[in-house]
Amino acid sequence: MMRLLSKTRKFFRRLGYRIARCREDLTAQGKKPRVVFIHTPKTGGNSINTYFKEYVGSKGSGRIVRYDDFTSHAVDKFAACAQSAKFVTGHMPWTAFERCRDGNTFAFTILRDPYDRLRSLYYFIVNLPDKYERAEEINDIQKMSIREFLSSPERRVRFYTDNYIARQFAGSLDVLAETPAERARLAESAIQNLSSLDLVGFNDNLDGAFTEIARTAGLPAPCAGRKLNVTANLAASEEKRAEASLPLNEEMRALAKPLVEADMMVYEYFLKTRKITE
Repeated sequence: MMRLLSKTRKFFRRLGYRIARCREDLTAQGKKPRVVFIHTPKTGGNSINTYFKEYVGSKGSGRIVRYDDFTSHAVDKFAACAQSAKFVTGHMPWTAFERCRDGNTFAFTILRDPYDRLRSLYYFIVNLPDKYERAEEINDIQKMSIREFLSSPERRVRFYTDNYIARQFAGSLDVLAETPAERARLAESAIQNLSSLDLVGFNDNLDGAFTEIARTAGLPAPCAGRKLNVTANLAASEEKRAEASLPLNEEMRALAKPLVEADMMVYEYFLKTRKITE
């Protein structure tokens, strides 16, 4: 019964969204912009993606396009599909975002304290069930301790851990910075690109950013507290959920420091120039 009720609500939400967009097309009222969410893993993006899916439609509708469904060599296909979508999302690097950006784009991202993001990422990976999409790709990482995860020199691990925020917004996720000078240049490029977005929100005030995003997209304001704790929810027990929520201790923060050096430059810059109304 509850499942049927949920499906009925979703049907009417999507119907209302389509009627509103058709009304815009038939009147002088300006069209709502296409919303593009550059999603950095473990920043609260699942809450935003779920909300848009409730109203805008499923991936199969063509109104939502996810970059994660496209491999690195399919950027042309992604850009073409994104042009006709209402909501574009995914763990896209800046180079992919630029391919789908135009004058009718409202683009945003959510930032999170880099140490906290790394901690959440680790516990998300180790608690992934076997049936989870792409879990097989990180199967060996699941066997690592958090110390091994943060200190691993292997490139396949560093892809997830090493200044991911700065790399994502500087241009390409394939580039790893090896020296402090390289990390500083990476951060500078990321800050310059991020500054061109319409909104840079923060995980610690997701409700504020969420309200502005929904308003721009012509959606009802979401209820406060919609942030989903996916990492903790994956844990199999209360003890593991509590462990997944603990901040890194001083020893682990010291190990993580070079992994977040550029990310912290980016995060602290935007903390000083918050672009959301609190």
